[in-house]
Amino acid sequence: MRGIPTVLLAEGAFEDDGMSKTCYGLLRYAPETVVAVIDSRHAGSDAFPVSGLGRGIPVVADLTAALSFGPRRLVIGVAPAGGALPADWRRQLILALEKGLEVVGGLHTILGEDRELAAAAARGSGKITDLRRPPEDLPVGTALAQQATARVVLTMGTDCNAGKMTASLELVQLARSRGIRAAFCATGQTGIAIAGSGIAIDHVLSDFTAGAAERLVLEAFERENPELIVVEGQGGLAQPSYSGVTLSLMHGCLPDVMILCHRATQKYVEHVNWPMPPLDEQVALCEQAMRLVKPAKVAALALHTRGLSDSKASRAVQEASRLTGLPATDPVRFGCEVLLEAVKPLSEKVPLYPDLR
Repeated sequence: MRGIPTVLLAEGAFEDDGMSKTCYGLLRYAPETVVAVIDSRHAGSDAFPVSGLGRGIPVVADLTAALSFGPRRLVIGVAPAGGALPADWRRQLILALEKGLEVVGGLHTILGEDRELAAAAARGSGKITDLRRPPEDLPVGTALAQQATARVVLTMGTDCNAGKMTASLELVQLARSRGIRAAFCATGQTGIAIAGSGIAIDHVLSDFTAGAAERLVLEAFERENPELIVVEGQGGLAQPSYSGVTLSLMHGCLPDVMILCHRATQKYVEHVNWPMPPLDEQVALCEQAMRLVKPAKVAALALHTRGLSDSKASRAVQEASRLTGLPATDPVRFGCEVLLEAVKPLSEKVPLYPDLR
């Protein structure tokens, strides 16, 4: 999806990086493609004062204003509660399709199945792309990901919104800058929007989620011949709402090593509001869940320290390292070098256990 002039729809939530995860992801990792952001609350501003990203990218009131910047694609950059399509966005999506734009959605609502939107696309030769629509021929997982001889890294999380995608992309970027052939496997809508490929694991039937992870690893290995494959994690084992998809990713992609991601300021698990288990317990939980399939270890921690001062963020990183005995960093604030060093040697594959062949 890189290279296509894009307008981001972030109406009513641009200042919220949690709700506007897709918007923020594209502003951080593909800003050269973004021509405007739609949010009437901040229209007339620059994206940077609102988000800390996208310096020079205008924020406009609606799609009509955005059209003057020549977009060819509209990406829904907000994840509203429940993943449904808000009624007041419909008018802008219809206009985009009538003007011949590609409308890219990562909502749980499949836009391509909406008759009104499909009719608008037909009228204007627009296109609808649903990032969450899974492939129809996914297999069950059968431990075939072990055949990829690249070093496979899975970013785990202590919860949702823990920085797994960011840590994955930062690690891949640094590896490539050091001359390492590195591939990124996107498993969520934002990662897919950035990378241009992937499978949204949360829309795959549960019997096939491990198979989807397996396919991502094998296809990345065949397509890119990488030394390092980084798989974007989802959810967290201590997050009961989404722990099923987390375990499927683990057993499907068969990582050789894991990186545990954590929001430094988080005290309670989302949705259930019970205390966040300590990081050393979470490390042990990740390793225990992998152990009967493959004895992969957690090699490092990636902390999300947004909202903290530099000094407090540094202390949070140091405390996480002290508690777990593992190297730690905020990959955005302090760099990703310790993560790259922690996942080496790239030539080492951890064998399956028991010996499944």
